[in-house]
Amino acid sequence: MINRLELKLVKISQSFFYFCVWMLKFTVFSLFCNIKVEGRRYIPKKGRFILAANHQNFYDGFFTVYVLGPFKKVSFIIAKRALKAKSTQLLAKLIGSVLLDNGVEEYQKILKNLNKVLSHGGRVGIFPEGDISPRPIPRKFKGGVAKLSIDSKTKVIPIFLSGTYNLRYLKYWLTRPTIVIKIGKPVELYNYASENGNNLEYIASILREKVIELGAAQESKDFDSLEKFDSVSFFNTYKSGVKEPVIKA
Repeated sequence: MINRLELKLVKISQSFFYFCVWMLKFTVFSLFCNIKVEGRRYIPKKGRFILAANHQNFYDGFFTVYVLGPFKKVSFIIAKRALKAKSTQLLAKLIGSVLLDNGVEEYQKILKNLNKVLSHGGRVGIFPEGDISPRPIPRKFKGGVAKLSIDSKTKVIPIFLSGTYNLRYLKYWLTRPTIVIKIGKPVELYNYASENGNNLEYIASILREKVIELGAAQESKDFDSLEKFDSVSFFNTYKSGVKEPVIKA
């Protein structure tokens, strides 16, 4: 009985802190950024799901959950090394995020805990690239997102974020930049498990292509050398190992 009460109090406190942090960030970003959302219809009104987005800035977590509002808490996987200060680590835990070290055993434990979150109708956010990348084209996705989807039989909603990388520069904020959040149709990654022998990296690559497809039209303007953007050429170029351009500040 006590354990259930403690668990309830933890959930309430996490929801409270999540609400406060979400509202604070909403206020700040609404003042300094023009936020546009495409594909809202793909976000389920209820039930569990996994949000998976490309990762270019520390603030991407907020933009990933922006469309959900402050009342639908999302548990994020955050690399502990990305939060150097003890205060930020504490805040991450208070809002229900999970800090990840490099240990394999801890990684398995975290996935198990996130499965519990999903089994109770919760929502999970993940950046399959792992670390922040300056590239407009997402790097190789790690297999964790595929395993999470397969083990919990949960759909993954691909998201492409555009315009967040340069938020690390003050002069960029002063221009009131446009941040575009493109949401795609939910992907049932778990349906690819049997036919691909549980090859997690391959299954994760399917999701990566969905994210790239979302960003293709938006990011095509960054390639001045292309008179007409061709998605086929776009995929072939980056699969051939050609170095990807970075976004200039």
